[in-house]
Amino acid sequence: MSRALFAWLSSLTAEALEAARTILGSKAARTAIMFIWPWAGVIVGMDMAAHYGDATGAALPVQLFISQDHSFGEYLEYSLTLSCAVMLFVMWRRLGAAAYLANAVMMIWLTIDNAAEFHEAFGHWIAPYIPDPANSPVHANDIGEMLFFAMVGAIWLAGLASALFSARPRAAVHSLYIAGGIGMAAVFGVFVDMFTSWGVHSIAQTDLRAWLEDGGEFAFINLTFLMVVAFFDAEKRKWQARARERQSAPALALAA
Repeated sequence: MSRALFAWLSSLTAEALEAARTILGSKAARTAIMFIWPWAGVIVGMDMAAHYGDATGAALPVQLFISQDHSFGEYLEYSLTLSCAVMLFVMWRRLGAAAYLANAVMMIWLTIDNAAEFHEAFGHWIAPYIPDPANSPVHANDIGEMLFFAMVGAIWLAGLASALFSARPRAAVHSLYIAGGIGMAAVFGVFVDMFTSWGVHSIAQTDLRAWLEDGGEFAFINLTFLMVVAFFDAEKRKWQARARERQSAPALALAA
C-alpha cells in the first residue's frame, strides 16, 4: 500500500514539474500575454487613478474601477473566465477527464456571478437572519456573502475531489493548478474584500485596500487564464499529433 502511494505521489510530483515547465515555456501563453497584458495594464492603471481620485475628492467615472459592475475591467474578466470555461470544456470532451469539467462549470459560475452579483444579493437577503453585534467590524451582509461563497466552494471542491480520484495524473495536476488560481482569486475577492470593510478607516486607507483587493483578484484571473491557455495548447498539440499518426497508419500499412 505504501509503495503504491509513493508511486502515485511520485507521478504527481513529476507531472507537477512538467506542468510548471509547460506554463513557463508555452508559446501560446506568451502570445496571449502580448495581446492581453497591455490592456490589463491600462485597466489596472485606470483603477489606481480612480481610487486616487476618490481619496482626494477628484471623482473619476465609475467604469474605471475594476470591481464596478460593467466596468472595463469586469468585461475583460468576463471574457477571460468564459474563455477558460470553453477551453476546459473542450479538454473534457477530448480527454474525458471530469476534473476539467468541474473547473469549466466553476468558470461559468464565476462569470455569471460576477455579472449578476448573486453573492451580494444573497448577503443582503440573509443579513436580517444573521446575529450582528452592534460593535462588530463586519456587517451581516458581508458574513452572508462569505456563507454564499463557502457553499458554492464546497460544492465545487466536492465535485473536483471526486473527479480527481478518477483522473489521470496529468489531468489531476492541471486541474489542481487551475483550482489554485481560482482559489487565490477567491481569497482576494472574499477575504481581502472583507478586511476592506473591517473597522473604521480613512478614505485613503479604504481606497488602498480596495485597490489591493481588486488588483489581486484581477491578477489571479489573468494568471489562471494563462495556465489554461498553456495546458490547452499542450494537450491540443498532443491530440493533433495522435490524429496524424492514425491517419498515416493505413497509408504505411498499404505501402508495406
